[in-house]
Amino acid sequence: MTLSSDMQSSVSHDEYLNWHAADLADHLQRLSNEEARALLRALPPEKAGAALAEVEPDKVRELVSDLAPGALAGLLRHAAAPKAADIVQELAPAMRRDTLAALPPEHASSIRALLRYPEDTAGGIMSNRFIALHEGTTVEEVRQLLRSRAEQERTEDVAYLYVTDGAQRLVGIVSLRDLVFRRAERRMGEIMNRDVKSVRAEIDQEELARQFEHYHYLGLPVLDAEGRLVGVVKASDALAIARKEATEDMQLMVGLSGEERALTPWRKSIGRRLPWLCVNLSTAFAAAAVVNLFEGTIARWTALAVFLPIIAGQGGNAGMQTLTVIIRDLALGEISPGEGRKALLKEITLGLVNGLAIGLIVGLIGWAWKGSALLGLVAGAAMLLNQLAAALSGVVIPLGLKLLRVDPALASSIFLTTVTDVGGFFFFLGLAAIALHLAPPL
Repeated sequence: MTLSSDMQSSVSHDEYLNWHAADLADHLQRLSNEEARALLRALPPEKAGAALAEVEPDKVRELVSDLAPGALAGLLRHAAAPKAADIVQELAPAMRRDTLAALPPEHASSIRALLRYPEDTAGGIMSNRFIALHEGTTVEEVRQLLRSRAEQERTEDVAYLYVTDGAQRLVGIVSLRDLVFRRAERRMGEIMNRDVKSVRAEIDQEELARQFEHYHYLGLPVLDAEGRLVGVVKASDALAIARKEATEDMQLMVGLSGEERALTPWRKSIGRRLPWLCVNLSTAFAAAAVVNLFEGTIARWTALAVFLPIIAGQGGNAGMQTLTVIIRDLALGEISPGEGRKALLKEITLGLVNGLAIGLIVGLIGWAWKGSALLGLVAGAAMLLNQLAAALSGVVIPLGLKLLRVDPALASSIFLTTVTDVGGFFFFLGLAAIALHLAPPL
């Protein structure tokens, strides 16, 4: 199959061969499905497989949907097992089975081993590209092994060598530095570090990323339930996890799916966005219902309408500041629900100070603008109360969701804005109603 004329006019086929796989993947994601499939078929299998391994999951499903299992297997055999496993994970069960059956047995076995673990765990992220040694192996033997491996496969991502016993249980670790500076006749059991940090295959990816962030590892070995070495997570994998988690948290806080990209098809985006917009609409009606309760108060004192969005907006902004700090610390493991009291006291103190300062400013502006000291007093007091409510909600909501085992980023912002909108309107209009009852507006 040939490429479209537009594609051929901009980039020649030979130029594609010189592109990095990640650049090719970016290009594929910008093409229509028909053009992207045509480009994949026109490329050599090893180039197409490497590029496909870098494509976002949503686009992968679309690109391979019309490929025969044998054709897809021809691409996957040129991708590393972890990348191939990510692609196979996106396939329908029947397509997955037939594709694995068409792969070389050893490659298919490696992929199946990775598919046993959920994709958001260390087991689902790890690579099975590692070098395991026995304690009796000498330094010179390992050097020869590495030289032979360098001629056959990629070794630039090898940071550590792992020492295992007869049952494949991890007993030690050897750095490449040790191999350079130790005498050739020394054995691994003599030079290895027995104090090995490792993770279980079922550990969640967020906790995994936190360990890399805290300890600055270059790699972490992954063990199964019996303590056998089954894979390795590299620092680059942990960085990708952290970036993905940060993206998801940012999107979840505004009601997105956590997986949407700028080029995600609009039909998929609407299904992910519209439900949350409807939830937001319901909270907006809740705020409107509060305003409706005080319709008579607003009719008697029309200047109140000017300050309604100011009170609610400032409360929402302050609450989002608190919410962002708390969610960030929860995500990085820097605060636990048990430490919520300290965070709450700090944020209430900030809310009190900010509320007094901003309330004073709003009160003075209200007095000067509308010529009413009473209006300024009501607006300033409402601002103080809403700042305190925002600080309280910014801590309690994410910590409460965490205790309920719900992602704090998922709905915190919606609950927060509901509190600051409804609370801000209620505080302001409620105080105004009391003021009207005690004294007429000036």
